[in-house]
Amino acid sequence: MATHHLTNGSNALWETLMGEHILPGFAPSYELCKLLYTDHPLGAKIARLPIDMAMSEPRHVRIENAPDDEAAHEFTKHWNDLGCDQIIQQVASWARVYGMAVLGFGATNPKTGAIIPSDAPIDAQDIPDLDLYFNVWDPLNTAGSLVLNQDPNQPNYMKTPSSVTINGQSYRQGRFVVLMNEDPVYLDYESSAYGYSGRSCFKRCIYPLRSYMQGQIANSLVAQKAGLVVAKVQQPGSVASRAMKIFTEDKADMLRLSQNGDVLTIGQNDTIESLNLLNVDKSLHSSRQNIIEDIAAAAGMPSQLLNSQTLAQGFGEGTEDAKMIAQYIRGRRQWMAPVYQFCDQIVMRRAWNSGFINAMRDKHPESYGSLSDEAIFRNWKNSFSAHWPAEEAESNTFDLTAKRFSLILDTIRTTAPLLQDNPDGKDALLTMLEQSINSSSGVFDGKVDFGKKKR
Repeated sequence: MATHHLTNGSNALWETLMGEHILPGFAPSYELCKLLYTDHPLGAKIARLPIDMAMSEPRHVRIENAPDDEAAHEFTKHWNDLGCDQIIQQVASWARVYGMAVLGFGATNPKTGAIIPSDAPIDAQDIPDLDLYFNVWDPLNTAGSLVLNQDPNQPNYMKTPSSVTINGQSYRQGRFVVLMNEDPVYLDYESSAYGYSGRSCFKRCIYPLRSYMQGQIANSLVAQKAGLVVAKVQQPGSVASRAMKIFTEDKADMLRLSQNGDVLTIGQNDTIESLNLLNVDKSLHSSRQNIIEDIAAAAGMPSQLLNSQTLAQGFGEGTEDAKMIAQYIRGRRQWMAPVYQFCDQIVMRRAWNSGFINAMRDKHPESYGSLSDEAIFRNWKNSFSAHWPAEEAESNTFDLTAKRFSLILDTIRTTAPLLQDNPDGKDALLTMLEQSINSSSGVFDGKVDFGKKKR
């Protein structure tokens, strides 16, 4: 029996991912991780979608010790001018793709155009007067400098080093921040990160990602055969005249050319029908769902993120799936917190410069007239907070619920002694408390029932 290959040609992703050496547990290289991110249908979605969802809303910045919102607005303005959201999005994406990424910043002197050496410190007071730039480096840029010490008796065991080397140029501590996807494991060398560091989000799902590509081939074959028409025509006898053969061929051409609105005449014993792909469609759908769930489980993310239809339904109905996704996104935000803190420190110095502080001192002399610039800066920095709207709404809802129950309990404590001889009044208080508890969704598990009130 002959074997026919269903694909023609090849590319780098196909040759690498479809090789016989790809088995469950295969550790991807730097090059394969890059190909999965750039070329695989689900690669960018796995790496970028959690980051995009976590950063879909801007943070709400508050400076509690500032008399108004001008300090927060100035911070947000400089944050946007420096493009910090795009920078954080890029470093987080590279960290998920390769297992590790580095964000560093540098500066140039606007008067001379000279670049401040990467191994030299930058005075915080000079940041407002310098032209800043940010660079995001992947493991190929940092190869050899972020291997991480594997000696368990050393102080820097499995810790980020105090300096990083980029193409032979050293960057001192404070000029960069390292973000790893998952924690490093002792003696677990990651080829995608060129070191004993975090691991790629693709590492555990290489095999199902390969299966997904095979499913794409099956989908293509079904699409090619979906419009196939099968004509069961009564064949002429063993001795067929030339005219009969021509008539049969003309009938096939008329069937091929017919469309909506046309009338086609066929023989009494002839049958025309489409190719039955019903069972194939069910098999493909089930296989695709299983593969997507395997990929999501291996990548450590909810499968609903890879299935847009389920995701929309979950958020629309407020189901448990939506809560699970919200919890996952909250975890991604906590994971990116070190990079946000790194950028926050730089933007604070950039935004709250001496010019802005003097303007605030003139506007509020009673608050800042006797304070130095550094004291005002420290006061604002120590009261700085940034929250995402969804988390802020949850916090506000909990605070309102706590105040509501506090008021109810105070009312019961005040009125209960006055109703010692009034059973109906006691029942009314218990009913009010019971209804208040049961109507507060998400606060208590289950329903409260005080049972039949005894007089």
